[in-house]
Amino acid sequence: MMESWLADMHAKDGENECALSIVERILANIGDVTGRSWESELHRPKSANSSSTQPSKVREAESHLKKSIEVARGQNAKSLELRAATSLAELWRTQGRPDEARALLEPICHWFDEGAETADLRRARDAQSTLD
Repeated sequence: MMESWLADMHAKDGENECALSIVERILANIGDVTGRSWESELHRPKSANSSSTQPSKVREAESHLKKSIEVARGQNAKSLELRAATSLAELWRTQGRPDEARALLEPICHWFDEGAETADLRRARDAQSTLD
């Protein structure tokens, strides 16, 4: 988890190759329960870093986000699934695929009765509002 934060800091500083390298190393060495619990979240920044370093790799970014959603669903990690789904919906919106984005986000946003003011849920709802 700490190394993923380091990767985030590199990405925010525009050092995408370094950030991507850190995330890939972490994913390659995941083996314990603690590491696996963070796996879903690692695919999301890998997606952002791969698409920001090579814009032609949008399909690869989409694949990483789908993997993030799959892992989160397998772990019943609703908050991590929300984050990954929001990122994928935002990507689809930029590709002119609002119907797919809406179909993905709507059921996930309905799960949350509490925490309506969390940053992740606000971001998801903001993404939804841009699809209308």
